[in-house]
This record gives sequence, C-alpha cells and structure tokens, in this order.
Amino acid sequence: MIMAACLVGTLTGCGLAGGVLGELAGDPAVITAGAPFEGSPSEKFADGAAGIAVPEAEAVGKFSARDVRSALNTSSRLLQAAYLDRQTLLGGKPEAYAALLDPEQRKDFLKDLDHKDPKKDTRGWVTSFAPGTTELVGDVIKVQGRLEPAASKDADGNPELKVNYEARFVYAVRPAGKPGPIVRVMAYVKSHHLFWRDRPKGKLRNWDGEAENMWTAGVRCETPGAFLQPDFSQDGGSGPAEDAYSDKPAQAEEGECGSVEEI
Repeated sequence: MIMAACLVGTLTGCGLAGGVLGELAGDPAVITAGAPFEGSPSEKFADGAAGIAVPEAEAVGKFSARDVRSALNTSSRLLQAAYLDRQTLLGGKPEAYAALLDPEQRKDFLKDLDHKDPKKDTRGWVTSFAPGTTELVGDVIKVQGRLEPAASKDADGNPELKVNYEARFVYAVRPAGKPGPIVRVMAYVKSHHLFWRDRPKGKLRNWDGEAENMWTAGVRCETPGAFLQPDFSQDGGSGPAEDAYSDKPAQAEEGECGSVEEI
C-alpha cells in the first residue's frame, strides 16, 4: 500500500480584514489575539480534538465492536498528530504522527520526510508551517470533523475496515518574531484510514490512505516544498472567491491557486 496524501490545491484568503488598513480604519472584522475566531464560521467549531466526532463503536463486517473502537481511536489520534500537534505545525519533526503509523509505512514516511524532490517529500502528509515563519495565536485550533467506519476489501478480497473521515482545521496565526497581521488558515481533508489483520487474531494493522480531496486556504501559492506559508499580505488568488466552509469545497487542481472568501 502507498499513501498519496499530497497537497491537491492551494487557496488564498481574500480581503483586507486582517491587514493594517483594516486595523487603522477600525474595521470590526480585524482579527485580534483576544478573539481570533470571532466573526468566522469556525467560531462555532469545537476546540481541538473535541471537534473530531467519533461515533459509537459497533461491529462492522468481520470486525468486532472492539476492533472498530480501536480503529476509531487510532484514526482520531492520527488526525490529531497530523493537524494539531504543535511541534509538527511549527515545522518540527512529526514524531507524534510517525509513532502512530504502521512500521512499514513509518519507514517510508521518515525516509522521504523533507526530501528535496517535491514529488517524494512526505511532509505534505501532515500540516506544517515553514520553520521560523509562523506563530500560532493562542492555544485554540478550531476543528470540525467526523469519522465513519465501513466494511471494505483489499485487492485479493480479504476483509478490511475503512474509517472514512472529513475534517476542517482552522488556525489563527501571525508572523514569527515580528509585527504583522493575524490571519486564519484552513486545512481541509477528506480521506480514510485502513485497518486489517495479516492472519486471524493477529495484530490490527493500520494504514493512512490516499486522500480523496485535500487543500489549504489562506496560504501563499507557489512556495517551494510542502511547508505552508500563510498569506499575511492577503493579496488573494485568481478567479472567483469560493466558500471555504461549503459542503462542496472547490476542487482545486494540483498546483492551482484559487481564492476563498473570509476564513
């Protein structure tokens, strides 16, 4: 199995709400450190891991309720490690995420982490801001996500347990170590984790699967590597602005730079 959770699209934020002009004009939409999510749809999201909705575990196909409960717990922890871990977010080594991967997948992930070839770089499997560029504002990351277990089969017809998930993570950030506006950045992902046993009663293995859709909003386009750089200038992208909170988010193509309404 190969994970292909590469960055599908990049969407930049629009407007001057978080910029200097808005602040001088007394614009109520200016993002402040004391209430960085005020006025945003994300204000109603839960804080951190509490925003990942985990259903009650029931037996699915050949997998017992206990198996499903274990899989859901692992899926939730993987999402937390990939999108909420502070060390990872600030560009450090994604140790928490790597520790949760199956040994086989972990080896591949670490081997190509921060590889000079963008096509091989596995940094895109997690959300990381470019080291030294970004500070998180406050202790809260807003999250809206859900997990859904389903029966599946591998290419040979053997039973698998698939945990589908869809989630939005909204970060309030500012430039690291220097004055600058506070902006919001969103990471969206729709994908799945796979679980299976190599033999009856064997260990339940897990695999981070290929993303169906994955994009970030409020970040600069055309930056080298898989590290994210927030669009503090808020110049916006090209084309009509999309709603980042829509149930049907824009299907940005690889390398395409679109634009979104206020995050």
